[in-house]
Amino acid sequence: MKVVFDIDGTISFDGHHIDDQIVSQINQLPIDRHQLVFASARPIRDLLPIVGEFADTALIGGNGAIVSQGGDIRVIRPIPTENFELVKQLIARYGLDYVIDDKWNYAARVQQESPIRKQLDPGHLAQNVDLRTITQPIKMILLNLKERQLAEISQALRRRTTLAIVEHRGEHNIDLTAAGINKYTTFQILFPHEKFIAFGNDDNDRQLLQHAERSVWIGSQSKANQADIQTDYRYPAAVSGVLSALHEIDQWLISENSQFL
Repeated sequence: MKVVFDIDGTISFDGHHIDDQIVSQINQLPIDRHQLVFASARPIRDLLPIVGEFADTALIGGNGAIVSQGGDIRVIRPIPTENFELVKQLIARYGLDYVIDDKWNYAARVQQESPIRKQLDPGHLAQNVDLRTITQPIKMILLNLKERQLAEISQALRRRTTLAIVEHRGEHNIDLTAAGINKYTTFQILFPHEKFIAFGNDDNDRQLLQHAERSVWIGSQSKANQADIQTDYRYPAAVSGVLSALHEIDQWLISENSQFL
């Protein structure tokens, strides 16, 4: 049984680290270390500094666009050139802020006060390059969209591209990856037919949570309702909430394992 963790807002609440108590309790789960998976909207570059000692586990980054297994990083599916060209046109037309990732480097125009800044290359491992030098984008974020812009741009993208689109209306952002790419489809590529438990807190965790043997929502019931996501368990978005959720899953795994003894 795999256990899959989203990072930001699920097991990390400051954008920089995972609390030591959470790390300790993850390590005490009754599963082998290779059963741990961390799945994030962050690219691998931005995942490595925050997962710390778990860097050698399976990492799913960029909402499924890129993975790392045993330190081997590979792109699952890049964004098609024609779709990228349209997004660049929309950026120019609306004067949008953005983060566009390739396999390692990125092109970004982000306001100083934007929350995403603290998640962007925190380990100073890459370069912020000119947008024109990105040739194989894996994930794109359009930032700080006004309500009307978000609606217009989403409509244009759905009509004129094949991109997978995740709207974060509360954050006024849009996440974009290649068609058919999300955390769950990439999990299936890496671990076909494997059962799993999933922890998540956002719309980009939807497919993982829907297909999990046990699903854990970290956050408010109102946010889950807004995203129309149903889960087996729900705990508050705090270290104490995650610890309680991990204890619940620990007990469930012990019960499941005992059936096969």
